[in-house]
Amino acid sequence: MSNILVFTDLDGTLLDHDNYSFRDAIPALKILKNKKIPTILVSSKTQAEMKIIHKEMDLNDCPYIFENGSGIFYNNQIYEFGTSIKTIHKVLLPLMNFYNFKFYSTLPIKKAINLTGLKLEQCKNSQIRLFSEPLIWMDSDISRHKFIKDIETQGLKASQGGRFLTISSHHDKADALKWVKSRYEEGSNSEFTAIGLGDGENDINMINVCNTKILIKNNNAHLKQDDWIMSNMPGPKGWGEEVIKAIKKYE
Repeated sequence: MSNILVFTDLDGTLLDHDNYSFRDAIPALKILKNKKIPTILVSSKTQAEMKIIHKEMDLNDCPYIFENGSGIFYNNQIYEFGTSIKTIHKVLLPLMNFYNFKFYSTLPIKKAINLTGLKLEQCKNSQIRLFSEPLIWMDSDISRHKFIKDIETQGLKASQGGRFLTISSHHDKADALKWVKSRYEEGSNSEFTAIGLGDGENDINMINVCNTKILIKNNNAHLKQDDWIMSNMPGPKGWGEEVIKAIKKYE
């Protein structure tokens, strides 16, 4: 096994933002597999969703991180770090009296399909939440900032993704990445290099704890930091180009 780990967001990064395809990244995924470089999926998606995507991408020997770092699938076991959905709902329900938002997990399935563009089974899987609740935010930006402060005082965190404002515990993608990286390093008694790829606000911390920091183009130039690389192309095409360039630096 190589001493490189690739940590990647899904929607808008490895998956096309509009059609959820990863076709353009398949050549790069095959190169990583041949070089025995683990591709570790890191997403706000549920474990039910990730299990299927993980298999479709032929990443069965790799861990994955779900619900923004609240859960980790590693070595055929699920490790839980997040606050339960029941506890999150207890905090959020009273706030519906002051802010205008809806829970994605309880949305009627037809509305959820219209909102996400997912197929029926995919959509059902996306609503099986364990540790996080994506919100459909229907209030002002000013209210959103106030709302975020309100939930932070109650021990929760808001992460703005491409479609949703997701509420979870403070154990985020970066924390989960560091946990997984430590397991690899302990198992091989050597240091690993992390390559991080993402496209949204909820990827910033994850990208920043990596050695190579890659922002996938998605109308998001304002997120780029000085030591980050920005892809020339969006989605899986940009992902493939940048991953290949990144691993060449370490060979």
